[in-house]
Amino acid sequence: MARKKRGRAQLTKAATPTGAVTFTSDQVAALLATKRLGSQTTGAFPPLPRTDPPVAFGPGIPLYPAAIDPPRPDSGRPEPRFNEYPVSSNLPGMSDRLVPWKVLRDAADSGGLLRRCIEIRKAEVSSLGWTIRLTEKAVERAQEGTTQPDYEVAKALRQNLSSEITRCMDFLERPDRGQGEEASDWFAKLLEEHFVLDAIAIYPRRTLGGDLYALEVLDGSTIKPLRDHRGGRPLPPNPAYQQLLWGFPRGEWIADVDEGGKVVNGYGSDQLVYRRRNVRAHTPYGYSPVEQALEDLDVWLKRRQWIRSEYTEGKVPTGLVNNNGQSNWSPAQTKEYETYLNDAYGAAGARHRLRILPPGMELGQQSDAAERYRPEYDLFLIKLLAAHLDTTIAELGFTEQGGLGSTGWHEGQASVQRRKGTLPTTRWLQNCVTGMLRLHLGMSPDLEFAFLGLEEEDEAAADAVEENRFKTGRVTLNEARDSAGKPRYDFPEADKPMLVTTKGVVFLEGAAEQAEPGTLIGPAKATPEGEDKGGDETEEDDEDQEQDGDEEDGRPEAVKAELAAYRRWARKNPTPRRPFRFATVTKTDAPHINGDFVLFADPAAEDGGGRPKAPSSPDIERVRDWPGWAADVRAVAYWKPRLRKAMRSAVDARLLAERWIAQRGIVVKADEPDLSGVQRSGGDDDHSRQRWDDAVGWLAAQGVRFTGALLIVRDMQTDGYVIGDRSATSVLAGQSTVDWSKWRPGDPDAARLVRPTGATNGLQTLLDDSGLIIRNVAANRMDRLAKVLSDSIARGDSAETTALSIEHLLTDAAWAERIAVTEIARGVSAASLFTYQANGIRQKSWLTAVDQRVCPVCMNNESVGAIPVSDQFPSGHAYPPGHPSCRCALLPEGLT
Repeated sequence: MARKKRGRAQLTKAATPTGAVTFTSDQVAALLATKRLGSQTTGAFPPLPRTDPPVAFGPGIPLYPAAIDPPRPDSGRPEPRFNEYPVSSNLPGMSDRLVPWKVLRDAADSGGLLRRCIEIRKAEVSSLGWTIRLTEKAVERAQEGTTQPDYEVAKALRQNLSSEITRCMDFLERPDRGQGEEASDWFAKLLEEHFVLDAIAIYPRRTLGGDLYALEVLDGSTIKPLRDHRGGRPLPPNPAYQQLLWGFPRGEWIADVDEGGKVVNGYGSDQLVYRRRNVRAHTPYGYSPVEQALEDLDVWLKRRQWIRSEYTEGKVPTGLVNNNGQSNWSPAQTKEYETYLNDAYGAAGARHRLRILPPGMELGQQSDAAERYRPEYDLFLIKLLAAHLDTTIAELGFTEQGGLGSTGWHEGQASVQRRKGTLPTTRWLQNCVTGMLRLHLGMSPDLEFAFLGLEEEDEAAADAVEENRFKTGRVTLNEARDSAGKPRYDFPEADKPMLVTTKGVVFLEGAAEQAEPGTLIGPAKATPEGEDKGGDETEEDDEDQEQDGDEEDGRPEAVKAELAAYRRWARKNPTPRRPFRFATVTKTDAPHINGDFVLFADPAAEDGGGRPKAPSSPDIERVRDWPGWAADVRAVAYWKPRLRKAMRSAVDARLLAERWIAQRGIVVKADEPDLSGVQRSGGDDDHSRQRWDDAVGWLAAQGVRFTGALLIVRDMQTDGYVIGDRSATSVLAGQSTVDWSKWRPGDPDAARLVRPTGATNGLQTLLDDSGLIIRNVAANRMDRLAKVLSDSIARGDSAETTALSIEHLLTDAAWAERIAVTEIARGVSAASLFTYQANGIRQKSWLTAVDQRVCPVCMNNESVGAIPVSDQFPSGHAYPPGHPSCRCALLPEGLT
């Protein structure tokens, strides 16, 4: 039988909509196969009753809806749609996105400013340390029905979940092992998708046995979120996402949870995690910072294009010749002379010759480009772009005149930037990672993922509110303990409301019997003379006041202040772990104070500045000793001369002085005396300011920079971090000494001695933050150098004298030691705090150095005793140094 000759089907190509693609015949067949044929749901349905009576000038009776969605079986009426989505939006080529993905990718990679902001934010978050920790709810549940303190409950719970914590941390150290990516790389890739697209697509790749193998980050621009008939995310087992490659779907996946929040069995390898930071009701797509910055970025790119065009040869003429017609030239003659004139000006020598123009022609000068260039406008555009990514101009390397220290950066800006940028981003990322680990890795619900080193501002604010309620008598001490889940105190005062004032504690119970209404009630007992001494003394100090109250009037103010500080310390530390150290008070000044937990100043050992020697008692040495104090002295001695050498090499003092004197026209004759140190006329504040401004601008034009020389600060902080890490580890282990024989200051491999904790340690975070410190120190030195130059103008110094002044500034030994001490101490404290947090320590205390004079700021920080590890000390610092040249240390509290 002869086969029928089948003709090839003819396809009529419809008009291609804007933004659509052209499909092959196979693709069209696939599209037709997915279309469900049948009647659509239209027509009327049982409407809600209309009982509101029609009235004159009323709102009108609403129309009866026409159903387009299937009704619910129980009500007979459909559920509302999430939004008015485009018809056939699930088909390729149909989308409600206004900005194509490629535009966002190109915008993030064009104009280095926006890319720099993205990289700063990525480095800020991806370089943080992280851990797997217990949730607060888990500790609260475990504490129910027990009288154990919360730290003991948390310790036992942590031991039970130790294997689970280790398993989760091992996975997160390499979340995408197939691509060889560590945690920092994985987080950086995740943040790139967030900042550019706000479309994070993660494929939980599983082994054939069903175990999680990797969390693979996909290109979010290739993933198309699908909609159900209501406009929302389709629930499993319906596909929720498709990957479009070359204009056609190449794969589809379900949402990673069902309506009950659990993984659907049988679809373990068909799930996709899709997260958006900016979730909106009218679209399934996010709204990334780059998309929000497009308009400002467009202005910035056009501004840069204009600046580049100013350097293009022949773009804008420097002058125009006006012809009033008196020359009677033809167009050809005018063109010929223009060519001759421009060709003549092409040679460098010809530009210096005079040219005679024909009668009737005048030269018109063009405005200089500098008049159209306003740095303030460019700084405004930089601020706009930086604001979209929650960065500051200081982080971008720009300074602003009028800022604190002429640097444009201060702690207030850092706090605002962290509150509005870092904290929201990290908390959102913590929730995302925690959810993925629980759902796909099977992590216990009692555990959560968390970044380290973040300030718990919400907790601090809650503590401040609770403290205010307690001090104003609205809650008692035991009520506050109950709300915090802590065991109650068993003394009766804990159940009495009280007012906490600067003069002491006043119990509200029985207050009406002490005085008439309207009369101010103070502490129960005043001084023997009946006068208020202005301190914090209460009834507990009466015995001390009876013994030294009459004598303090004749004592120095320093002795009185230290005795008052001791009384406050004694009240807050009834069972001290370490003694109180006096810097001025001797045993003769306070014979009534027990010396078991007190270190008095030794008057025989004081030098000219009144500095006491270090204690010699073995017990006190053991209690007060910090294992790193000897090591930091070695490190300072090592880095101090190297810092001076680096600063000396940064600037050729002699050449700089000669240029400054030559360009400012100051000449000192050989037979005239050098008037250095003599103040000339015109030295008033206005002239001094003008000279200083002139010197600042001149130094910038000369390209003088100190940031390269000050990179040595990073090496100082590394040494400090090694000292702090090993010292804090020894303290936690109950040891008072450290073997420093295998370490020397300046070891290039010092970072390898830092014990790894979790996925990373805090050293990289410290070094990343060192850029601000280096820029501030460099700006300070630059200001001082400008002052030296401006003073040389006022005095009429010679080049030789000016060079000597510059040399003294750059090699200032006191300044070099102050920088070395401060930055090494910063590294020590940063390592100590990180070590304590990584080991679950919840309280810390300030320990002053015993081998140097202690300032009142550090003494006050030490006197408060133990505080939560996330809180700040009275000086406003989270850890030492509290001031330049501070060598205080940070101790853990709550150890058993």
